[in-house]
Amino acid sequence: MPKPAFMKKNLDELGIGTYHNIAFIHPDTPIIKALNIFVDRRISALPVVDESGKVVDIYSKFDVINLAAEKTYNNLDITVTQALQHRSQYFEGVVKCSKLETLETIVDRIVKAEVHRLVVVNEADSIVGIISLSDILQALVLTPAGIDAAFCPLFINLQVQ
Repeated sequence: MPKPAFMKKNLDELGIGTYHNIAFIHPDTPIIKALNIFVDRRISALPVVDESGKVVDIYSKFDVINLAAEKTYNNLDITVTQALQHRSQYFEGVVKCSKLETLETIVDRIVKAEVHRLVVVNEADSIVGIISLSDILQALVLTPAGIDAAFCPLFINLQVQ
C-alpha cells in the first residue's frame, strides 16, 4: 500500500512537535521539583540535560511508579539520578531524533522503541524539541489538510460545503 507523501517530509517541513519553552531538568534536580513540573506544565516526561546542555536521560511519569515500588515516596528530595537508579534493566536510553528526519522514520522509531515520545536534538545532542504520539496523532487526525490535502479528501469536502 503506498504511503502518503507527507510521510516522506521531515519534522522541520511539517512543523510537528514542540520546539519552544521545552521543560527539562538536570541530573541533580529533586524529584519533588520534577513532579511539580509534570503537574504545572501538564506534561508526561522531562528530558534530563547535563551541565553542557547534552540530553543524558529522560524522567517520565511512568518512572514515578518506581517511587511507590521502592517505597521511596516519603523522600521526594532525592535527585532524579538517584531515582533513576531503580529503573528497569530493560530501559535502553533516551530515544532521540533530528528535525531533518522524516515522519516515516520517526513513526518507525517510536513503534520499535515502544515509547510515547522522542527528544529532538541537534548535532551536539542538545535538546531542540519534543515530538510525542499526541503531536503525531493531532497532525494526522485533527489537521490532515494542513499536512497534505490529498491525505483526506473527505475532510476537504466537508470544509468546502
